[in-house]
Amino acid sequence: MRCPQCDADAPEDAWNCPSCRINLYWATQHYDVLAQLRERRGLPGGASSPAFLLASHKQAMAEREARGAPRESKVRAVARKVMRRGAVRPGSAA
Repeated sequence: MRCPQCDADAPEDAWNCPSCRINLYWATQHYDVLAQLRERRGLPGGASSPAFLLASHKQAMAEREARGAPRESKVRAVARKVMRRGAVRPGSAA
C-alpha cells in the first residue's frame, strides 16, 4: 500500500504510515478533504506528523506489546478491509 500523504510504501498490515505516521484508514477515506483545506490556507497538500505524535505512537505500541495485547483489534481489521476495497490515491481516476 502507498501512503496517500507522503507516498511512502506502507506494509499491508500497517495501521499508520511508517514514514509520516498518518492513520492510513483515515487518510484513504478523507485525504482529499484535508488536502483541499491545506491548499486553501496556502500550505502544501501533505504534512509530516509532529515529533510528539511519533513518540507517542511508539510508546503506545511498546506498552501494547509489553502487556501481550493483540497486534490488531477487530475494528482495525474491518477498517483495513474497507481501505483495500475502496482506496483511491489522490490524483488518480476512480
